[in-house]
Amino acid sequence: MKDTRRHLFRAARLLLLLALLSTVPSCGYTLVGRGAFLPEYIQTVAIPTFVNRTPIFEVEIRLTDAVATEFIGRGNFRVIGDATDADAVLRGEITGFNSRPVQLDVQDQARQYQITITAAVTFTDLVQNEVLFTNNSFLFRGDYLLQAEPGAFFDISNIAIDLIAEEFARSVVSSILEGF
Repeated sequence: MKDTRRHLFRAARLLLLLALLSTVPSCGYTLVGRGAFLPEYIQTVAIPTFVNRTPIFEVEIRLTDAVATEFIGRGNFRVIGDATDADAVLRGEITGFNSRPVQLDVQDQARQYQITITAAVTFTDLVQNEVLFTNNSFLFRGDYLLQAEPGAFFDISNIAIDLIAEEFARSVVSSILEGF
């Protein structure tokens, strides 16, 4: 009886551990290829410029370009801007962009920032008229070390966008292609 309870307790702990590990974000490695999640007939993907709901100038252009580049690099897809001749469409809306200092140097100048982007992302199969992926609160967060001359004026948001656009795009496209 005690052995049975002990085995059940261990099995429950193992299941809990596996469940917790499944929620841990990836290390930045991605799989190469089309992804088994998408139907084979999706060859042309429309990615219209994302909608920008933030006060950050042109964030939507840089993030859309990065997502299109990542999509092309991840498989045999043709990416276009208009959904008229596409097999699928990826629509995005940048709803939040925040940068905050997380590390200061000896002169109390911010050197490392945490960047958070919130977006609504929907990937729709236009052939079957079916939403394949949607996330209205897609969250991307990363810490970035910025090099600037002390006392120099620069817009942290613009520098941050350039630093994180590629990683944001990788995260979005991985979520769509790999079904996560």
